[in-house]
Amino acid sequence: MATSRRLVWRYYAFRVTNSAGFYVPVAILYLQDEGFGLDFVGLAYAVFSFAMVAAEIPTGYLGDWLGRRASLALGSACRAVTLGAYPFVESPLAYLGLHVLWATGWAFRSGTSDAWLYELLAARFDESEYAQVEGRGSTALLATSAVTAVAGGVLYGVDPALPFLANAVLAALGLPILYTFPAVASDADEAFTVREAVEMLRLQASRPAVRWLVAYAALFQALFSVTRTLEQPALEAVGLPVAGLGLLYAGFKVVSASAASAAGWFEDHLGVRRVFALLVPVYGLAYAGVALAPLAVVPVLFLNRGLRVLTRPIRNQYLNDRLDDVGRATVLSGASMMLSLAGGTAKLVGGWAAARTGPVGILPWAGVATACAGGLLWLAVSPVRSDETTVDGETAVASD
Repeated sequence: MATSRRLVWRYYAFRVTNSAGFYVPVAILYLQDEGFGLDFVGLAYAVFSFAMVAAEIPTGYLGDWLGRRASLALGSACRAVTLGAYPFVESPLAYLGLHVLWATGWAFRSGTSDAWLYELLAARFDESEYAQVEGRGSTALLATSAVTAVAGGVLYGVDPALPFLANAVLAALGLPILYTFPAVASDADEAFTVREAVEMLRLQASRPAVRWLVAYAALFQALFSVTRTLEQPALEAVGLPVAGLGLLYAGFKVVSASAASAAGWFEDHLGVRRVFALLVPVYGLAYAGVALAPLAVVPVLFLNRGLRVLTRPIRNQYLNDRLDDVGRATVLSGASMMLSLAGGTAKLVGGWAAARTGPVGILPWAGVATACAGGLLWLAVSPVRSDETTVDGETAVASD
């Protein structure tokens, strides 16, 4: 048991190296200071999301073929190289190219990281603890990000390159930590073929319990993505000085860390179905409030980040419980691909709209529209299911 606990603590240490705290508070302002407008910012971050769409299935397959640790190591390396190079490129095409490499690094980690943790717990601990352990790992990550966000704001004032370089070093530290972990079954066993991977995706996508939860999550991922892209311009528009961004982003991380640590509690006391059902009224009312009082955008930004980190481990526990070890990373990467596609489309459209209506004016429309679409989907197909039943003539899994 003590060995298992040490394993979990090393997992938390690895999660800390995934922190984006140094550069996130200044990333969009950096591009604006380089002379780019919100339309290019939306394009750059849309390219990131669409590149993730293209990379998710290949990287998920590689996660099942090369092994979890090798895939995660490639992700950390891509991230470190991208952040190290970011301050030294100048042309729009170079920035877009770095966003493609950046997205590839994220894709190497997305489905693989979730599958790796689940399998580590199954082999050495207890997979039923996944949501709690993942939530605590997110808490450690976000607490680190809160501290580094403050440092990033200070470093940006000294030299705009420093937040990116500091984050590159932090990402590189994940490589030696990874190889202190024992191999899990998928790191050692013979991997399945590309044809089997495609068939696995097709079979899982045909299951209503999987596809409708992913579709429902994709709606809110689109809203989260466009809101994240417009955060810094929106805060400037309501009068927040640039010097305060580091402290505000530290506050974002603290709130998100609290939400992540509560994921297990919400899953135990409300259940997966109720947690996801509440997204519709909470998001709809909060974003509608921005139309009445633009300063309400500040608590909405806190809410947006908190709900995302709260629901992510619950969503992944739900999906992991419905997947086998063989092909797990491929299927989770397929789900992540759909979320990235939704997010990329939202960033592209949102950047274009914000350049014409302002970063604050677009948010109430986006939030209310998403809540309405989510409510209709919930009533039509019941995205969260657990018991066998029939919905619209299909054998499905009903809600708990």
